[in-house]
Amino acid sequence: METFSQFARTLLEELADWLVYEDCQPVEWVVCGGVALALQDLTARSTRDVDVIGQWDAVLMQITRVEEFPQKVRYCIGQVAKAHPELKGMNEHWVNLGPRRLAEWGLPRGFEQRMTKVQFKDRLTLHLLGRADLIPLKLYAAADDLASRQRIHMSDLRLLKPTFDELDVALAWVLSLPDIDAKKIELQSIVEELGHGDLADYI
Repeated sequence: METFSQFARTLLEELADWLVYEDCQPVEWVVCGGVALALQDLTARSTRDVDVIGQWDAVLMQITRVEEFPQKVRYCIGQVAKAHPELKGMNEHWVNLGPRRLAEWGLPRGFEQRMTKVQFKDRLTLHLLGRADLIPLKLYAAADDLASRQRIHMSDLRLLKPTFDELDVALAWVLSLPDIDAKKIELQSIVEELGHGDLADYI
């Protein structure tokens, strides 16, 4: 049986083929979420989308915020979706810019040294956030009690099993974000559920 990691690679290889066929400029994305977890064997959870934070500038070693994908790139993403019933209903949104505001807010310090680079052909390169950076992002996402995927983010956190020190560092980043005040009560509950009530007292 094909694992999700293998399925994700199949989709991304097909996307790379389309980027070549349509003569698109090389794409380098910084990616978080389920695909980043799966491609690094951090979880076997199935997911249908690729969460792109932004474009990676290898010269400046920083993320450039992307408001929308170029038209030809969107077309290629859509062509892959058409070929896979598993992506029915998502269309070109199986690759999305949902977390793009993080490119403006800034990721945890030193994230660029912890990324894993995965290349598909010569047109598509993904820079996957490392475990130490996926933990704070998942913590922030799980603290949004209005989000439809809150339970998924919480499940991922349980699978990642952050240590006291990892959660302490993650909390420092999450608490620095501009919209966190309204989420502090939920954040306390999550930290307690993860077995670190001592840290919850400082939120």
